[in-house]
Amino acid sequence: MRTRGAEPMQPPDPTRQRIRILLVEDSPTEIYLLRKLFQHAPDLEIAGVAQNGREALDMLPGLRPDIICTDYHMPVMGGLEFILKANKLSTCPIMVLSVAVQAHQKDNIFKLLSAGAVAVVAKPTGTMAGITPDEGRELFDMIREIARSHSHKATRSADAPGLTTQVSERFDGPRILKPDPRGVTLVAIGASTGGPQVLAQLFAQLPATYPVPIVCVQHISNGFLGGLVSWLQHECKLAVKIAEPGDTARPGQVYFAPDGMDLKISGRGIFMLEPGGASNRHCPSIDSLFFSVAKEFGPKALGILLTGMGRDGAAGLKAMIDAGATTIAQNEETSVIFGMPGAAISIDAARFVLSTEDIYRTLARLKMRG
Repeated sequence: MRTRGAEPMQPPDPTRQRIRILLVEDSPTEIYLLRKLFQHAPDLEIAGVAQNGREALDMLPGLRPDIICTDYHMPVMGGLEFILKANKLSTCPIMVLSVAVQAHQKDNIFKLLSAGAVAVVAKPTGTMAGITPDEGRELFDMIREIARSHSHKATRSADAPGLTTQVSERFDGPRILKPDPRGVTLVAIGASTGGPQVLAQLFAQLPATYPVPIVCVQHISNGFLGGLVSWLQHECKLAVKIAEPGDTARPGQVYFAPDGMDLKISGRGIFMLEPGGASNRHCPSIDSLFFSVAKEFGPKALGILLTGMGRDGAAGLKAMIDAGATTIAQNEETSVIFGMPGAAISIDAARFVLSTEDIYRTLARLKMRG
């Protein structure tokens, strides 16, 4: 499951330390092809190769990689068992790179995400001729962003232990330490890489009688959205569905923008779907949803921008805060990739910068409103 339409990245900085990858793969042919693929990214180094999860667990303490890329089906110990055990031994982020995570294999995908994989990517198949330059760049960029985000979080954690809720410095007057969701009639959420796991955590304990609708844009590869919706429906009591044109947003329901269409909402809560604009790199676009919510709901909306690459959602969250909405960006410590939340914070679009747990607490306070 890949993030669709990744933002173009700057060329790798030759002075930056190389990112060390532990490759867990049992096929000699695939190892050869992946080594050839990574030759196109001189800042990424395959520092070690394990042929199954057991070998990888033995290598992990001494190798100390920046990121792990593992297959799913392997002898001795497969990818799922490896992820469960590795996450008890190390905080190193684990990406699944496998042919067993195609769109029709949704059970595999979401089992891996539930186990702790930070991203699940369909492995390049066949020969190098089948991989487009854009696909290669997207994979390299995701690895860079995940590894560097993890490294930066580790540094920040060491420098500032116990870091808690942050509040934007743009606001004068009394500092409110937590969001006050009173008066909110709609929640709008945007997410990319790492988003499915966070959404599952946020929705798992909310009741079926939740008092407002929740509308989401999740960047996800074509064909994977149905699997995400089914997985979330199994994980939570809320009704989860893909929005359709003319639907009215109802309390206790979570709506997702469909593949290839931007989702907007009227002041009466009626959904509209439009083809993505030429100016939008992503479709569906988080910005498109947030701009619509800002215009139609103003201070009655709660906007939340979660983990992900790029800047989609930052401008829309800024429009929401300027319209009087309560806005939240996920903090760096709990984001798989801090790109989107960080972009929002950099333009003063986020009133609050919160952990996943504190975002859940904010949503939970809505269910108790009188």
